[in-house]
Amino acid sequence: MLHKLRSVDKPKPGKTGSLFWPLLFSASLALSPISGPAWGQEAAENNGTTSNLPLLNRLDALEELRQALSLPTSSIQAEAVTLDGRRLFVVTAPQGDPGSLPPVSQRVRSIEQTLHQLASAGFDPEALQVEVTLDGQTNQPVIRVNGRHLLTITSLDAQFQGAQPMDWAEQVAGIVEEALRTSQRERQPQFLRRQAVIALGILAVVGSLSQLCQRKRRRLQQKRDALQTEYQAIQAEIQERLAGEEQPGVDPVLVEQQAGRKRQESYLELQIRLLRLVQIGLWVGGVGVSLGLFPQTRPLQTFFLVSLRGPLLRLTGVGLATYGSVWLSGLVLDNLFAALRQEQNAPTYRLSKRLSTFASVSKGVAATTLVLLGSLAGLASVGVNIGPLVASLGFIGLGISLAAQDLIKDVINGLLILIEDQFAEGDVIVVDGRGGLVEHMDLRLTQLRNTEGSLISIPNSAIRVVENLSNGWSRVDLGIVIAYENDLEQAIRITEQVALQMYREPAWREKILEPPEMHGVDDLGERGITLRIWIKVQPLQQWRVAREYRRRLKHAFDQAGIQIPFPQQTLWFHSPLEMRIQGLSPEETHRLLHLMESRLEARLRERDPVPSDLTK
Repeated sequence: MLHKLRSVDKPKPGKTGSLFWPLLFSASLALSPISGPAWGQEAAENNGTTSNLPLLNRLDALEELRQALSLPTSSIQAEAVTLDGRRLFVVTAPQGDPGSLPPVSQRVRSIEQTLHQLASAGFDPEALQVEVTLDGQTNQPVIRVNGRHLLTITSLDAQFQGAQPMDWAEQVAGIVEEALRTSQRERQPQFLRRQAVIALGILAVVGSLSQLCQRKRRRLQQKRDALQTEYQAIQAEIQERLAGEEQPGVDPVLVEQQAGRKRQESYLELQIRLLRLVQIGLWVGGVGVSLGLFPQTRPLQTFFLVSLRGPLLRLTGVGLATYGSVWLSGLVLDNLFAALRQEQNAPTYRLSKRLSTFASVSKGVAATTLVLLGSLAGLASVGVNIGPLVASLGFIGLGISLAAQDLIKDVINGLLILIEDQFAEGDVIVVDGRGGLVEHMDLRLTQLRNTEGSLISIPNSAIRVVENLSNGWSRVDLGIVIAYENDLEQAIRITEQVALQMYREPAWREKILEPPEMHGVDDLGERGITLRIWIKVQPLQQWRVAREYRRRLKHAFDQAGIQIPFPQQTLWFHSPLEMRIQGLSPEETHRLLHLMESRLEARLRERDPVPSDLTK
């Protein structure tokens, strides 16, 4: 039985069917993803029927078909037939044996191979005949193209589409005829030349936009390099100011300038990376669209599109989104704490250190949270049910809390240290006899760098009593010891005058906050008299001020003749010393010593005789 084919509208030349090419930055491109209905949908709509289900709802249709046929889950498989990268229609087949090629894939491969041979061999479009006949044995519709068997429409195929076998066979026949006509037309030299011109135009536009991005990126890199040079210059100035100091102290203005350069550098680095991604997106999108313009390369475009829809693409997208979120969160937090600094009329070094510590800890917490959320999103993107996992996080957290109580104590104590401002990064502290510069601090531990360069790591839970030597202000507390023979009033006056002279000098006035306090005699000890003086200074400046003050005071004491005591001893003997030689009596020992003394004097006279004028 031969059925006449229903007339269908021909698609416009050059149409790329259901093309969809994801562009990373489509807003910056003149190109946009091209999408359209599948060939099967076109035929169904043009034939006035709504029985053909969209291919996007294949899973729902498969489930309904399984339920209608009372088949177990995953017992029916469906796959689309394509020609030149375009989806035509969907065929179905029962699931085969595990480990072998599924029957539906074998069926699709056979149909596509026949269609490709017909399209490549060339034919007269006017003589093309697509017939639908009934098989006498199976009573199933069979589609033939120019007398060549193409496929048999099974009952599963028709039920999957929600139509009768013959009706669906006629629709498939119309789809195949239009697809072959379009394929033959797209292989003509005139069409290929026109598509080549379009492809060259697209690539030319992409190249021009990429060149503009490259120039912009080069200018941004030059600005970034200039900021890095300024940052290094500020760092060198800070190191120069710290040169010769036993403990570091930093000017808050330099700290703000350094932080500002770092933020600007981060902005430029973000723009440079975005422009690099835009360039990649331009070329990927331009080449992808160009591949879709030709029937010979359109299957390659479809292959990449199908590959990009897999779990690898989703995991890559989640990873890039997580990385970008961590980067942006750090940038936002830096700007937030920078705004908090600017709200202060005169930001102090203490405030700068505290905000820097808060910013560092906040970025760490934000990064950890975003990575955890990104991991959950990645698992969900590959089909893992994260509902039970999220529900079990409470029990996991309880188990972790019981197994890692010290870690929880560290985190809680770290939060209290930050909130109470006990110390911050850049402070000099002493914890249980271990002192040094706070080089790094987070919610878990605090790391100190001592004067020998050793890095000391202390868990926050172990910090009970801490001495902060640089919070707010510091003090030079000197006990100066002088000898008892000195003029006490003169020594007190010189000690105070040297300190006041340093206070009046502009170079030291920046470091000394208040006039020195002379407390006078503090102790009368065994070595001498102790004089006590206090000098209030900027944080971390007490060591430098004390060294300079001691140097000046030594010179002043030398000029005034004031002696600094040194250890000495005087021996008193209540009776003359007696010398005895073993085996001799005291009288014999005395005579022997007298004889030795006489001989020694004689030898001295022989060596250095006395002048004759002195003997007269």
